[in-house]
Amino acid sequence: MLNIDTDQKADAIYIKLSDEPIGYSQELDSNRIIDYTLKPGKPVGIDLLAVSQGVKLSGLPKVKGLEELLTCLGVKVIR
Repeated sequence: MLNIDTDQKADAIYIKLSDEPIGYSQELDSNRIIDYTLKPGKPVGIDLLAVSQGVKLSGLPKVKGLEELLTCLGVKVIR
């Protein structure tokens, strides 16, 4: 299950990786937040802000697929 919500006005993208409920969120920095299930801590969503400035991939789950997806959406990726 992969669902992508883009909001150009907010300069944000939310990538839903799973339909499982969110147990907690981890803020990697002010522009990247990962949502996880409560048990066993599987990533269920990725919230990316300020995407027009590019997205730093380090620390994000599923980096290879994520890089391809962001590139297709025209978002600059930073390794």
